[in-house]
Amino acid sequence: MKNKDPKKQAAQLVGQLREIFGDRIESAIIYGSVARDEYIEGVSDINVMILFDQLDATTLAAASPVARRWFRDGHTPPLIIEEEQWRRATDVFAIELADMRDAHIPILGEDVVANEELHLPELRIQAERELRGKLLQLQTGMLMGAEERDGLGKLLQKALPSFVTYLRAALRLAGREPARSSETVIREGMALVGGSADPFLEVWNTRVQRRALRAAISDPIVDAYHTAAEQIAVFIDTYGGK
Repeated sequence: MKNKDPKKQAAQLVGQLREIFGDRIESAIIYGSVARDEYIEGVSDINVMILFDQLDATTLAAASPVARRWFRDGHTPPLIIEEEQWRRATDVFAIELADMRDAHIPILGEDVVANEELHLPELRIQAERELRGKLLQLQTGMLMGAEERDGLGKLLQKALPSFVTYLRAALRLAGREPARSSETVIREGMALVGGSADPFLEVWNTRVQRRALRAAISDPIVDAYHTAAEQIAVFIDTYGGK
């Protein structure tokens, strides 16, 4: 897929699958950084969700060549899901649903996201569970990559979108509508949880500028970044007097 416009690339992906499956594809949306107008070529993912009428091994096998070409072109595999499965799973994926609902681009069929109801208790439970796991991954990466400046810098950059996602969740739990801009979410979210936005913003700027980040575990940015992540986890863990 040589077209560099991420929206057109996503539409081409869906079009290729439509050639195989026709009306069995019920809807498709773009979500994530492309939908928030924050796509950075070579850095950001093109996130596409495609709903089928029914999924089985035969269907997945037929879709596999298209999905594998998409992956070989450097993209995140498309989220292919059965329509009824999506309807049943929205209570489990409250974070993803909230982010999709706030920023998505329908490219085929019914807009299956816009009218889905968000339940804050489910959002908090998912955020707490996933955030603790992400924090453990960060700490393990710091442990194993303490002497690798390039690797540790990449770790901070790669983990940042997840922590921004959890900041959006924290803002929603506090009854505040997150901004579309991730930079604004970092500023407002860290103020909410009682921490400094500076380490996340510093790393965010290197992503936006497509600039490598070199950091050793002894550098202040690493400790400040870890502290910020922990502050988000404490806020969500104790939200509502838990």
